[in-house]
Amino acid sequence: MTIVMCVFASLVLLITTAGAAGTAAKAVNVIMDGIKYPLTKGHPYSENGTTMIPFRMISGKLGTQANWNAASKTLTLQQKENKIVLTVGSSFAKVNEQPVALGAMVVQKDGITMIPLTVVSDLLSAEVEVDEFTQSVYIHTPGKDLGELDYFGRNIRTTNLPKNYKNYPYILEDIPNEMYEMKNSITFYDPKDAMTGSLMYSSKKITSEDMAKIINRMKIGYDLRLNVDYKTIDPASYAKESFKYENQAISYREQNIKEYAEWVEKNKIQIEGSIDPEPSMVYDSGFGWFVRSKFRFRINNYIEYKELLNDTYLKLADIRLSGKLKKGVWYEGYADIAISSNYYDGAGYDGAYGETKNLDGLSSLFENTTLHEVK
Repeated sequence: MTIVMCVFASLVLLITTAGAAGTAAKAVNVIMDGIKYPLTKGHPYSENGTTMIPFRMISGKLGTQANWNAASKTLTLQQKENKIVLTVGSSFAKVNEQPVALGAMVVQKDGITMIPLTVVSDLLSAEVEVDEFTQSVYIHTPGKDLGELDYFGRNIRTTNLPKNYKNYPYILEDIPNEMYEMKNSITFYDPKDAMTGSLMYSSKKITSEDMAKIINRMKIGYDLRLNVDYKTIDPASYAKESFKYENQAISYREQNIKEYAEWVEKNKIQIEGSIDPEPSMVYDSGFGWFVRSKFRFRINNYIEYKELLNDTYLKLADIRLSGKLKKGVWYEGYADIAISSNYYDGAGYDGAYGETKNLDGLSSLFENTTLHEVK
């Protein structure tokens, strides 16, 4: 794994989503000592150029002791001789009674205390790195042995393996077995052409470097699909930007996306969400490639319950869903998301998938999913 050391005053992950929700918060990959924080309530995010992480991610780690005062909404950290006091709503910390600028405010979001990453990079004894290629932030406890890591800097485990562990190139410490054991998509399944992720990696059909590029495009594409706001969306630019991250074979998809964006304006649709594709969970169904992904979204507003998401499969999925998707409720789950290319996928293009594979125009969160409401 190649990591570019970038310890700065403010660590930033930039994702351009023209025509979407402007400065809406975007989910960020943060890996602490080989464990990636999950895409769930209180996940790390980037907003207005600042990366925010949940305090509980570092609670009791990095040699710190913490105390939370609910009345004053202050968080006191003690690390060796240093006493650091953080206050919700303040962009300054007190370090041994001296004010220090953080670059952003400490906030509470969905009941979780979120702190600027500068607290870790500047005030605590931690090694902080940014990999621009994978758009990930790494926090290391100095001197800690992280064991065997994958290309993306995450701990590989060898115990309590899922039943189908042979289908994958390796098993990660931070992924539950239920995600591994979820059944694959069987749409137009052709056994003679199907390949497990393990076989795809071992045969060099795909590489980690390729997957890093594919995953980044998938995340940006779904940031656009899952973050729409009728108040700020510009249909033409939204359609043009969204189509960039899809298979380019069907040109009229851009017009379809534009029509959806116009419906967003008319129907006053507001949605927020993210996906977290897992690069080790790619597979070939025999008809097309899929990447298993964790997802999270919430529908905040609409007038008519109709075509709320840019998801061609949703109309069919409505038949299987137990009731309508609720307004103002977070939904989470795992989904197999289709990726494809308008290039011939034969031997002549082996090794070039990182440059050619994009979201399939028909990719969906609902085709093969474990969608559930967050209580």
